[in-house]
Order: sequence, then structure tokens, then C-alpha cells
Amino acid sequence: MGRICSPFVVIECSRQCGFSRLYNEPTEEQSREISDTKTCPACGAPVRRRLF
Repeated sequence: MGRICSPFVVIECSRQCGFSRLYNEPTEEQSREISDTKTCPACGAPVRRRLF
């Protein structure tokens, strides 16, 4: 029996300063926010995106 999961998107700081955001089934507005977030708002480092 398989598991059905919703898509999750995680944005986190590449310097691991503690910044992260988790989205479950992002809305259109959240999808724009995800694609617009290029740097960490806390320290200015690039962000990583993980999809699962």
C-alpha cells in the first residue's frame, strides 16, 4: 500500500543561520514568494530550496 503525500517546499539558509520556511501545497501567491526569495532575510546568504 502506497502513501499519498502533498508536495512540500522548504526554503532554508545556505549558511544555516536558522532561517527556514516550510510550505505544504503552496498557493499561487506562496509560489511567487518562493521563486522571489533568493537570499536569506536574516543574514543575506543564498537560500536552498528542497522539494519533497
